[in-house]
Amino acid sequence: MTSPRTVSERDRPVERFKPTNGTLVGYAGLALALFAVLYVLLAVHNVVGLRVALGAMFGAAVVWVTQLRPRVAAHLERLVLRGSVRDTSIPYVLIDEVALGQTLNVWVGGRRYVCIGIGLSLGTDMRQRAKKQRQSSTLGSGRLHEFSEKAELAAPDQTAMSYHTYVVTRIEELVEQARKRSARAGADEPAPQVRQTYAVPEMVALVGTGLAFVASLFL
Repeated sequence: MTSPRTVSERDRPVERFKPTNGTLVGYAGLALALFAVLYVLLAVHNVVGLRVALGAMFGAAVVWVTQLRPRVAAHLERLVLRGSVRDTSIPYVLIDEVALGQTLNVWVGGRRYVCIGIGLSLGTDMRQRAKKQRQSSTLGSGRLHEFSEKAELAAPDQTAMSYHTYVVTRIEELVEQARKRSARAGADEPAPQVRQTYAVPEMVALVGTGLAFVASLFL
């Protein structure tokens, strides 16, 4: 029987990966929305002010779900990808591959799960793809290509890239550890499954503020 303490430890994140996309834009957007609402409350007491305030609140909800909510957290037995309005919990033993492009991509079987909170910029991603193409003609395929790619990502003059590499390497390490634990446990453990849940508060905020803003246009 699993003790409450063990359950609590499994639910507690082992590591929270800091986002690399959207943070600056997200907080700037929230600040602008807050300024607009406060300005309306203090100085514009009419229908136009109401529309501006509701539009700012809807904009803040959009900024939150698209720029600030997406995150990645590593738990003891699973990786949790927080999306805009849906979260995906992936047991490590099911993960086949972790890849980093403009988003963090986790492959389970033939299906890809994505988190937009961590990824390369468009320019960096294009340069990395160009490097891959050049390397494939000189290094061939296999482990040599992989080691060369990771060495370039972690080069001293690419500090931001080394964090991206750390995220992928850390997740791969957790996957390997989970597989070893699963092998020792044998077939007694129930088969793990990918679970997805919806972010109900964020969905309510989006729909509520959006409908309120549209309704204000008819006043």
